[in-house]
Amino acid sequence: MHDEMTQPQSIWDAKRNLGYDEPVPVDDGRFYVDTAPARGDFNLKRLYRDFSVDDGGQLHSPPRKKYLLFTGHRGCGKSTELLRVAKYLHDRKRFYVVHLDCLQRLDINNLKYSDVLVALAATLFARLQDEEGVVVEPVYLSRLENWFKERVITHTHARQLQAELQAGAQAKAGLPWLGHLFAGLTNKISAGSTYRDEIRDAVRNDFNEFSEAFNLLLRAAEERLARQGLGKRILFVVDGTDRLNTEDARRFFVEDVHQLTQIESLFIYCAPIHLLSQENQLNANFGEPFRLPMLKIRDVNDQPIAANVAIMRQLALKRVAEALFDEPATLDRLIRYSGGHPRDLLRLLNVAINFADDERIDRAAADKAIKQVANDYRRLIDSTDYRLLVSIDRDPHAPDSYTSEKTARMLYDLVLLEYNDYFWKSHPLITTLAGYQSASAGH
Repeated sequence: MHDEMTQPQSIWDAKRNLGYDEPVPVDDGRFYVDTAPARGDFNLKRLYRDFSVDDGGQLHSPPRKKYLLFTGHRGCGKSTELLRVAKYLHDRKRFYVVHLDCLQRLDINNLKYSDVLVALAATLFARLQDEEGVVVEPVYLSRLENWFKERVITHTHARQLQAELQAGAQAKAGLPWLGHLFAGLTNKISAGSTYRDEIRDAVRNDFNEFSEAFNLLLRAAEERLARQGLGKRILFVVDGTDRLNTEDARRFFVEDVHQLTQIESLFIYCAPIHLLSQENQLNANFGEPFRLPMLKIRDVNDQPIAANVAIMRQLALKRVAEALFDEPATLDRLIRYSGGHPRDLLRLLNVAINFADDERIDRAAADKAIKQVANDYRRLIDSTDYRLLVSIDRDPHAPDSYTSEKTARMLYDLVLLEYNDYFWKSHPLITTLAGYQSASAGH
């Protein structure tokens, strides 16, 4: 069964395996491919050192608090790499990692810092209580309990929420009660109910009190975790916040950064790549961001890099058997026009299957897929973008000179791709469009 899933023998097997909405766990032998060698000058060592973990995996006195931005293009594999990071760092000799996927737990289209912090608290409390059996003395819990009782339930709907929670709670105090409480708050926020704005107002209006109470509990929880040999410090990994649009991302990471950084702990936040091209002030609060580069299947002079193409081919063949292509060159063509973007390769394969005759992907099906996905991108491009894209392609080593709201938008939309050594290139699909070709001819 394992081999059959790894090497699907029919178009329908392949189609089932071409979903790209979920990250691939490192221990998933069916689909996981180590793409790091194809990303160029990329190594997780720098990220680990930022959290005081040496090359041998030993933890050396991490800072009291740190907030690191983990960034890269949407679909480039950030979530998969974050799972890899979390798995490595979650170790009794290193950290107790608490992972939050905002796409699953919250509404990414209406997200505030308060939502994330409440959801992180809910996740942590549930883990401490249900998985680890950690006991925290009431003195470290009472401030957070009092914050809720004195600040949150002053609102009408929140009083109703308290009644709902108490009706379903098995314990009315301590860590079980807090876990139940914050899980309930998170569910109400996620559902977009009438409670959401009241909860947000309570966190915002009395944030100092909330952060001090949460910090007190964090210190106590870390001490208990260390005593039980479960990790020396708590590390929060927040995924999904890279999907925030430009306005929401600026509000979350720039305008509300004071609130984020009042929680004294260690954090890795996913951030949208376009934000970095606009906001130099991010470095003051988050330090140097960790960029996950695109898979570099061609160099800056547009020449193929065979070893990296082979990694993309492996990624594809984990899902679509080689026998389903009329010839290897057909798959290579799809890889070429993916631009080294893993999700776009899966997307192209999916569309090519829809055009395939006799359950085989041939050159004609591949070309139709390339045209269709390129047309999807065309809708994201203004007519004035093409000349700028051609200019960047002719001088890809000078992206700083092109930095603007327009290039930030194109990075977000994947019209423009960033590779290691910090050079930009138009997505290869864009170069097939008539607008690009016209701009190139007249440039």
